Amino acid sequence: MSRTTPPRPVDIASLFPELAPLARQAVRLHPRAGVPSVHDSSVGGPLLWPSDEQWPTCAQEQPPLEAARLPR
Repeated sequence: MSRTTPPRPVDIASLFPELAPLARQAVRLHPRAGVPSVHDSSVGGPLLWPSDEQWPTCAQEQPPLEAARLPR
């Protein structure tokens, strides 16, 4: 099933002509919930990780979470 985005109610390029050269075509995704099996991708579903394989970890020391946040 193909889905499209309806036309915009306002033509932005006519209101703000300086933005017209910046216009680009885009692809809008319409994700749907699913139930992936072991043969499907886990994108958007449960992560399928081999039970006999260890979860990856990083031994490098990390800064506190507060230090990584951007100021508001």
